[in-house]
Amino acid sequence: MELFWYDIRTMSQAEYDSAVAGMTSERRQQLSDAATDDDRRRMVACELLARQHMGGAAPAFDALGRIAAGQEGRYISTAASGAWAVCAVGDRPMETVVEVIRGAQEKFIARSLTEAEAHYVRYGDDGCFARFWECWTAKEALFKLTGKGPLLALSAFDLPSDVALDHVKDHGCTVVTAMRLG
Repeated sequence: MELFWYDIRTMSQAEYDSAVAGMTSERRQQLSDAATDDDRRRMVACELLARQHMGGAAPAFDALGRIAAGQEGRYISTAASGAWAVCAVGDRPMETVVEVIRGAQEKFIARSLTEAEAHYVRYGDDGCFARFWECWTAKEALFKLTGKGPLLALSAFDLPSDVALDHVKDHGCTVVTAMRLG
C-alpha cells in the first residue's frame, strides 16, 4: 500500500476548475453543499488524487462517499482533514482515514474508546493526543471497510480476522488504513 498526500493550500484555481468540470452532476452538487471553501478544496483534492491513480478517469463514489470502483486488482481510498488530502493505493480492498492531530476532551476520550484503548492513550501520549487520533481513525477506517458498527463499539485492538490496520503519522496527521487480508 502506498500513500499520496495533497496540500490543499497549493491548489491552483485552474486545478480546482478542471477537477470540478470533470465531476458528475451529483458530485458537483455535493461540492456545492459543502459548508466551507476548505471543505470544497478537500473534496476536490481527493478527486484529483483519485484521478491521478485511476489513469485520469473520474472516480465513481458510492452513497457513503467512498470510491466505488477502481481498476481490477487496484484499490483506492481517499480521505481529508485540515490542509491535507490523502490517497491510499493498494492491491486489496481498503479504506483510509486521516485526522489532524489536535487536542481532545477527556469526556470524549472516555465516551469513544474502549478501556484498553483509553489506557493506551493515557499512558503513552505525552499530552499530544496522537494515540487518541490513532485509535479514533482506526475505528473509522474499520467502520468504512466493514460497514459494521456502531463506530464506538469497534476496537483498534480487537480486529476481525480478515482485516489488518496500517498506521502512519506524518504532516501533523495520523492516517489509518484498514485492509482486507487474503
